[in-house]
Amino acid sequence: MSIKKLVWGLVLVFVTLSTYAQEKKLFKKNTKIDFKSNANLYQNNSAKKNDLDELPPLTFRTEGESTATAIQGSELQERKYEPLKILNPTISNFDTTSIDEGEALVVEIEEENAPVGSEDFVSVASYYSIWDTKSIDPYDINAKDFDEPVDLELYNLPAGRNWSPPLASIKQTSPFGPRWGRLHAGVDLDLETGYPVYSAFDGIVRVASVDWGGYGKFMVVRHYNGLETLYGHLSKQNLEPGTFVKAGDEIGLGGNTGRSTGSHLHFETRYEGNPFNPNQVYNFGTGEPLSDHLLITAQTFNARALSLRNEYGSVGDKIKTRRKAWVKVRSGDSLYTIAQRAGISVNKLAKLNGLRLSSTIRAGRRLRIH
Repeated sequence: MSIKKLVWGLVLVFVTLSTYAQEKKLFKKNTKIDFKSNANLYQNNSAKKNDLDELPPLTFRTEGESTATAIQGSELQERKYEPLKILNPTISNFDTTSIDEGEALVVEIEEENAPVGSEDFVSVASYYSIWDTKSIDPYDINAKDFDEPVDLELYNLPAGRNWSPPLASIKQTSPFGPRWGRLHAGVDLDLETGYPVYSAFDGIVRVASVDWGGYGKFMVVRHYNGLETLYGHLSKQNLEPGTFVKAGDEIGLGGNTGRSTGSHLHFETRYEGNPFNPNQVYNFGTGEPLSDHLLITAQTFNARALSLRNEYGSVGDKIKTRRKAWVKVRSGDSLYTIAQRAGISVNKLAKLNGLRLSSTIRAGRRLRIH
């Protein structure tokens, strides 16, 4: 027993002396940490910063912001693609702005488009409503459903959003309205074959197609405010769908293709697929817009004219559409809480997804709500 005590005593003495020696730096190889310099780690920092400075800054803006809060001509307005407008509930299938006392319900709309020349996808369900590069009117929205006004900003010169007449010289030869028992859905503007045709406002080419029995070679440009302009009987189309254009950009050349008795430009203005008189936008006597804003109401559209078939046949008819909206189940969700946030009955939610009211749903699952 005494030997064990002696051994433990020697160990204790050795540990004590070692600690004391280390504190007094008596070891030849004193333990220390060498810190590496970061001087060369970011030697190209300034070059990287310059590259990053060329990228546009991210800007987050809610749909509830007022255009009055943005300074005219400011950088914010220059980056703002779509002028804010009054929400029209008749063209919004699902409004999440006031669900569950301000709690936003994340809705997945399976409609995206990557414009030509860009790798970035744009949500066409929320920004364009529907994106279709084949049909003139894919929206399936009746003009009589516009029960609330929609204020469209046509152009804003201080902010860099301009306008242009569709032709360098304007002479209207045929008006909008009924013609030979059918609807002439635009106006005819005189030109010679080969004359340049220009985009009326900033936007994106949505359709560049051919209808030999009617419009001939035609193009549809979707503008950032929801307005669309159509250019018919072209001899040449310069651009493809998905191409960004500025007001005054040459999009094609005038001609006499399709059902036409002479060279001219057939020019239409449409909102959510419904044509209305372009004279509500332009004064074709001067070639200038009537105003920088256009108020869209049910009275904007000629009910009698829209009751007629398009004189160019079915190419201008509405396309029946159907959209599905989905949400992703979060932890703690139930059919009842999801139905409440979505503003639908729990029975409808269960039926849409083939579930029972007693079904257990796991987090991460997608449920159809529309």
